[in-house]
Amino acid sequence: MKCLELFAGIGGFAASFPSLKIVRSVDIDASAARVHQANFKHPFDVREIAALSVEWFRTQDADAWWMSPPCTPFSRRGSFQDLNDTRSQALLHLIDIVCELKPAIVGIENVVGFEDSQVFQTLRAKWSREGYRVETCNFCPTQIGWPNRRPRIYALASLDPLIRLNRFHDYETMRPVKEVLLEEFELPVDESDRDLVWLKEADANQYRTAIDKVDPSDPTAATACFTSSYGKSVIRSGSYLRVGNRFRRFVPREVARLLGFSNEFVLPSDLDMRTLWRLLGNSLSLIAVKHVFRDVFKA
Repeated sequence: MKCLELFAGIGGFAASFPSLKIVRSVDIDASAARVHQANFKHPFDVREIAALSVEWFRTQDADAWWMSPPCTPFSRRGSFQDLNDTRSQALLHLIDIVCELKPAIVGIENVVGFEDSQVFQTLRAKWSREGYRVETCNFCPTQIGWPNRRPRIYALASLDPLIRLNRFHDYETMRPVKEVLLEEFELPVDESDRDLVWLKEADANQYRTAIDKVDPSDPTAATACFTSSYGKSVIRSGSYLRVGNRFRRFVPREVARLLGFSNEFVLPSDLDMRTLWRLLGNSLSLIAVKHVFRDVFKA
C-alpha cells in the first residue's frame, strides 16, 4: 500500500506503520521537517497544502491518504471557529481533491468535537456521495492501559465497506508511568535547561489546584494530554512529575515515549526544548493510531 502523509508533523503516522511505503510527506512546519528527515528517507515537502493542485496529488499515485489537520478551528483555543477559521482551508481543499481523485482509503485524526463540526459534516456529505463509507471512533490510549490521556477522534473513509476501524479495546492493567521516565529523573537535563524544566515554587503555589500532578510511584497514574503549549503555559498543557516536594515538566524524550515513539526515534539536538515540546504536542499518539487503524493500513 502506497500512502501519502499530509499534515505530517514529525512523522507520527510513518512511525506508526514503518512497513508501509510512504510516497511523500507534507507539512508547512520547517522544524517538523527537520525531525522527520532525521528519521525517515522518503521525501518531505515543506508546502502549504491548500496551494497544492489536483495534478500534484494525482502524480503521487497513493492508495491511501493520512491527514492530521490543525485542531485549533475545532477547539477552545481557536474559539471553535470551524469553517470560519482560515486554518480549515487546507482541509476543505483536500475534501474536494478527494472527491475528484478518489483514493481508496483516507484516515484522519483530530480533537474530540471535530466529528460535530461543520467541516466534518461537509466532508461526510461530499465523500458519501462519492461512494465512501465514513466512520468515526473516539479513542484514548488509557482505554488499553497506556498511561497518557489523549482522547481523539479518528475517522476512516473507505471505498471498500469491509475495511473498518478497530473498535475492540481489551483493557489491560495500566502501565506504570515510571517505565517511560529517564533513569535519573531527579536530574534529567543540562544545567542550562533546569529553569525551564523545574516548575517555579511561586507557580506551583499559585496553580497548585490547577496543574495535573503525577506521582511516579503510583502504578495507576496517567499523564494528561501534552499540547503544543507545554513549556509555555503553566496549566492545561500537560502533566508535572512530582519529585519530592517539587515538580518538573516531562522532558521531550519522555513525552515522546508517552506518545509511543521508540527510543531510536531521533529528536535533533539542534532543536531547543520548547520547539520539541511544541512539535510533540502537535503529533500523534502512536499507541492509539496503531490500535485503531491496525486492520486498515496493512503493508
